Amino acid sequence: MIDHLKKISLDVKRAVDEFMENSPEISGEIIKIGADGTPTSRLDIVAEDVVFKYVEENDLPLNILSEEYGFLARGYDKTLVLDPLDGSYNAENNIPFYSISMAIGRKSLSDVEEGFVMNLASGRYYWAIKGSGAFFMEKRIRRMERKEALGVISLGKNVRDYVFNAIKETRRIRSMGCASLEMIMVAEGNADYFIYDYKNRNVLRIIDIAASTLIVRESGGYVFDLDTFSDLDMPFDLKERRNIVAFSKIETLDKIRGWKK
Repeated sequence: MIDHLKKISLDVKRAVDEFMENSPEISGEIIKIGADGTPTSRLDIVAEDVVFKYVEENDLPLNILSEEYGFLARGYDKTLVLDPLDGSYNAENNIPFYSISMAIGRKSLSDVEEGFVMNLASGRYYWAIKGSGAFFMEKRIRRMERKEALGVISLGKNVRDYVFNAIKETRRIRSMGCASLEMIMVAEGNADYFIYDYKNRNVLRIIDIAASTLIVRESGGYVFDLDTFSDLDMPFDLKERRNIVAFSKIETLDKIRGWKK
């Protein structure tokens, strides 16, 4: 199925590129509220429509769970968990860090079997098959060893206070606005950790992180629920949200625990 996910991603990239070239002024126009309760832009719909068309025309044996549409039951055991455009704001503002994220599983994050993430600006893609490793393009990911610490953190006015301890104690910090690709930075070893933790609410949905979680884990890294400090699991349900941490080495977890005290 990875070959199909790659073809879908290339089709979405072409559609998004074409739309941004011809109609950039309306790309961010909000046209409805998606199934997940967040605003849906024209560019989001452009990307999603390409995926649905491909699945139906090629009769892929999958249901679809998508950010904008919700759940499309097609009578199969497995589901394509889809964020057709992660980092929509980046895309709409020509910031070249946005992706399509797709995972295939049955009911929850723990049974995801395949994951695929493409940076739609660059065409670089990452994928994993459970038990078979994680890959960048056609080569197995071999995580680089960093000489200085780099943390990736989702920043905003509602982040938990301890996040600023992490900022103070980490050599370099980035906040990129696309969770799937930020987690890929951990998988590759380009970042030591990725923290997404907000006050009084959980934020990330299964569609945001299903594919990248498998890729991080298959590369030898970890993805934990920040409320329980245990391996992250989530049902295929758009109402469920989590705050998470992804990290490349288990000893990094002790630092994060220390910052949260």
